[in-house]
Amino acid sequence: MVNTVLIVDDDEPTRGLIDAVMRRHGIPTAIAASGAEAIDLLRERDFGAIILDLMMPAVGGRDVIDFLASSSRRIPVIVCTAAGRTGIGDFDSVIVKAVLRKPFDIDQMVQTVKALVEN
Repeated sequence: MVNTVLIVDDDEPTRGLIDAVMRRHGIPTAIAASGAEAIDLLRERDFGAIILDLMMPAVGGRDVIDFLASSSRRIPVIVCTAAGRTGIGDFDSVIVKAVLRKPFDIDQMVQTVKALVEN
């Protein structure tokens, strides 16, 4: 069974690309265009994994990670970012399972997601 993956990115073309790739591989998705929207969705339900952009206006990816940490939610996060190594810093490895750099390798992203969500 594959669990739904939450795609969080403020860039519409990037969201669309990730969504299309996941669906092509049989992975159901939900979409959030901002960190605030992602947190609202996370308050409503669980997801198999989250593909999360770090750099978004207002409520960013780190805010989503902080929300997960403060709520003791153990949804694995794949950070997908254009930030350089110095812009990323360290993440809690209990929450963040992978960091993929933009432009990301689609096959690597699919393999990473499948490893996290397939039972």
